[in-house]
Amino acid sequence: MIIGSFIISFFCLCFMIATLLSLNKARMYPPKKVLRQRIGLYGSLAFLFLIIALISIRFQ
Repeated sequence: MIIGSFIISFFCLCFMIATLLSLNKARMYPPKKVLRQRIGLYGSLAFLFLIIALISIRFQ
């Protein structure tokens, strides 16, 4: 579970970075508002799974 949480956190972080980098290229579709929402979603998921992994390590 701990390794899985770290892996999911890493992938969400990668998705967030990729979305952040594509924000400058966005013109019409997808709108920048949608990309900003995705950045927030991916960032919060990465943070959530990182916290879950760290708590799991602490109570192991």
